[in-house]
Amino acid sequence: MSTATIQSLPGNAQALARRFGDPDQLAVKHKLPYIDEAATRFLEQCPFVIVSTADAQGRCDASPKGDPPGFIGIGDKHTLYLPDRAGNKMFQSISNILENPHVGLLFLIPGEEWTMRINGHARITDEPQLLEKLSARNRPAQLAIEVKVEECYFHCPKSFKRAELWNTDNFHKYDGDSWGVILAQRTKLEKEKAKELDGMIKESVKNL
Repeated sequence: MSTATIQSLPGNAQALARRFGDPDQLAVKHKLPYIDEAATRFLEQCPFVIVSTADAQGRCDASPKGDPPGFIGIGDKHTLYLPDRAGNKMFQSISNILENPHVGLLFLIPGEEWTMRINGHARITDEPQLLEKLSARNRPAQLAIEVKVEECYFHCPKSFKRAELWNTDNFHKYDGDSWGVILAQRTKLEKEKAKELDGMIKESVKNL
């Protein structure tokens, strides 16, 4: 019979600290309420960010955004801008921000195991000069997300090392049905439509 002590689940931050120990003070203290020089360099080299939002009821969404390095606009040490480009027209992140301005951003550089996180308040803007400044492939952004930075910090590489995420020996495409087949199944279309969908997908990604 096991003699392990049964513990109740922690119900708040204080209970978590009692069970697992206090937060690492180096991690706590390096959180800054602004974009410093190191964060600026990271943003300048970053081609990809995951934007986390929630609606007024707290229902969450995480959306990827990417472009060549330099696509993230830095207004000042408290402000950054993310372009919104043409896509599926669902506008999940934009709709959430209109209801609830709180956002969390995770920035990645391929090959770099450290990531950067920014939390803050966002608003949507369609100021023409800004959209033009955020152009890519000779087209301005259709909208922009302005983020006022409240927390900016780097995240240690343990998760990336555990996953061996940038180990090129592990790189592979998804092993399964074609995306046309998957979309046809999920939207209850006839099987014959799958090939047509595959062709549509192939063409759609040519126009970024």
